[in-house]
Amino acid sequence: MTATSAPGVDPCQSRLRRDLQSAQVEAGVDAGFWRIVEMAWPVLTVAITVGDGAEAGMRLDVEDYPLAAPAGRPWDLAGNTLLPVDRWPITGRNPEVFRPDWSPGNGNAPYLPCDRVGLATHPNWATEHPERAWSRSRTIGFYLQELHRALSGARLPSVGI
Repeated sequence: MTATSAPGVDPCQSRLRRDLQSAQVEAGVDAGFWRIVEMAWPVLTVAITVGDGAEAGMRLDVEDYPLAAPAGRPWDLAGNTLLPVDRWPITGRNPEVFRPDWSPGNGNAPYLPCDRVGLATHPNWATEHPERAWSRSRTIGFYLQELHRALSGARLPSVGI
């Protein structure tokens, strides 16, 4: 890591905090695409606006950022807990961003080449989808942009009806 950080502060954390203030992240916040809910190193909690205008919570493990991709999972922002499978965003894509047949066995990770778990379980994605895959030159803005792009046509399922 080449980022300069204060004594005693993890350089990965310093880099993430700097990247969270980037024009790319701020532009997404200003456009209503996402918002930062909480940063409690090494966990970043965000809300991604989905296609129906609702927010999908995501909790990201950002340990070793940017050397390692963020590892996301759907998060219940109100309950501050994992989001149950029946409340995951539904995109209508094939495959879904959150696959009931894959995600639960993989830490509830999104099925995306920018995610640490998705990339680890599909190493071919780095060469097959280089425009969407994580690399150490990527930033948190890229990850948030990919999540928003993947979920922009999604809807949250109705619960309790």
